[in-house]
Amino acid sequence: MAEATPEKKIATAMKAMDEGDFKKAYAAFKKLTAEFPEDAEVWYCKAECGNFASGMAGAKISQEDITEAYNKAIELDPERVDYYQSYGQFCISVGKYDEAEKAYCEAAEIDESMSSSLFSEFAIEYYNAVMASYGEIMDDPKARAPYGKKALSYLLKALDMSVEEAKSLL
Repeated sequence: MAEATPEKKIATAMKAMDEGDFKKAYAAFKKLTAEFPEDAEVWYCKAECGNFASGMAGAKISQEDITEAYNKAIELDPERVDYYQSYGQFCISVGKYDEAEKAYCEAAEIDESMSSSLFSEFAIEYYNAVMASYGEIMDDPKARAPYGKKALSYLLKALDMSVEEAKSLL
């Protein structure tokens, strides 16, 4: 029996991912990263599957393993905005807000045409995650002010609007 081609192996792993079997897909992509260590897409898919498998399916995949896979994908293909964006989303989900902010800003630098959507996505996802994590601060405007200020600053960046202009409109 002939050995499967790299494309066929990747397609098989992608099929498991597309079907929502993230544990199976993660195991497959983990093997594929060893077999094709210079393939950015394989590393990215490993990261995505690890993220979904640990989040939705309760798999025991460490944040460090997922972070390493995202970072390797970014290292191998540093022009892919979606790699940075997905990594930023992952960082927000695990409370690494500074790392998330950095990833979104790097993505916006790579493709300025997407900067508005990237900045607004960061602002909203960041603020929602912080409020979910620190629910008690919702009742205290002074406690939530630094988080609201950061989120608002990114919304203004998304609109390409100064603080003064925003104040004049309000």
